[in-house]
Amino acid sequence: MKNVLQILGLTTLAAGAAVPAAERALYFLENNPSGANIVSLKISSRDGSLSDPTRISTGGSGLVGVGNTGAAVMMDTLFSQDAVVVSGSHLFTVNPGTNTVSLFSIPKHDPWHPQLVGSPVPSGGDFPMSIAYSPRHRLACVANSGAKNNVQCYDVTAAGLRPSGEPMPLPLNQTTPPAGPPSTVSDILFNPSQSALIVTIKGSGTGAGYIYAYPVSHGKVQPSPRVSRPAALGLNFGLSFLGSDSKAIIADPGFGGAFVDFDCNLGASVSKVINITGNAATCWTQYSADLHTAYLLDAATTNIAVLDAASMEVKSTLASPAATAGKFDAAVGDEYLYTLDASDSISVYSLKESTAVQTFNLTGFGNRQFYQGMAFYGGRVY
Repeated sequence: MKNVLQILGLTTLAAGAAVPAAERALYFLENNPSGANIVSLKISSRDGSLSDPTRISTGGSGLVGVGNTGAAVMMDTLFSQDAVVVSGSHLFTVNPGTNTVSLFSIPKHDPWHPQLVGSPVPSGGDFPMSIAYSPRHRLACVANSGAKNNVQCYDVTAAGLRPSGEPMPLPLNQTTPPAGPPSTVSDILFNPSQSALIVTIKGSGTGAGYIYAYPVSHGKVQPSPRVSRPAALGLNFGLSFLGSDSKAIIADPGFGGAFVDFDCNLGASVSKVINITGNAATCWTQYSADLHTAYLLDAATTNIAVLDAASMEVKSTLASPAATAGKFDAAVGDEYLYTLDASDSISVYSLKESTAVQTFNLTGFGNRQFYQGMAFYGGRVY
């Protein structure tokens, strides 16, 4: 019987039937001081569209950063990229109000209800706002951007997160909550080979920002980073690698973005500055490995800059309805790009067709002020 079914299955595929798709989900953080949540949404395997937002408590609480007047900011309340990270069946996020980090397990057949693993663990500092994970080393690292600003790493175990090493200090003179965006941490991530941990930090607004690169050796992040301060970058924001350890793109709200080279000693230099026409606050980056294409997202404009990662040229824009207002955190999943909008919505784009697929309205679901980060779970089954 098994052989017959196999033959029938092969016959069906040969006839052109679609291969069943894996379950897909999209996540963002609701950074609510009254209780933080991961919000999950279902993703249609047909066209990438979204439905059915659901809250799952992180076990911690949120906290909102302040602007230069001391008032709470109304969007991008963490001044960061990668507040939520998904890798395999793991989901990681931050709780800046309780200075903790949460680990979730994602059920294969019900990814819309990730399950908290153990209890949230201390972040090692104040105001955790971005997190990274290395599946190769089973190592997670969080960046803290408050008065006690540093990087803390963890071994990822079946029982939860276990601190690995001591907190590694960062160079900021900050408060809790931090005043920003200038002089705050922006992003933390591992390079593609997971041989280094990268942290981007905004400058004060009058000088260069920072790129910290920590070597990873024998499964541990080494506490002495290589620090680079390329003069072309002032407000170093979200960074995405472009398929190799040596090439990345970084956003800078002062002008748009830049392509960055990392040498074998983890030194970072700017290979090309990208001045985006109409730039107002370009802060977030994404990369599609399938298309070898990078994306720059601006909090104050609706169009998304599309860049060829090989030629380092702007090749087009993704147009959005004017009502979406601006683009914040984003995630690439299969052939789609998902963006948190300045309006109370999430936009979905087909990257192959370069068209908008959906504007998913979140009006009435919660408070847009608290929405932060974005991550994708799922993919094709072959």
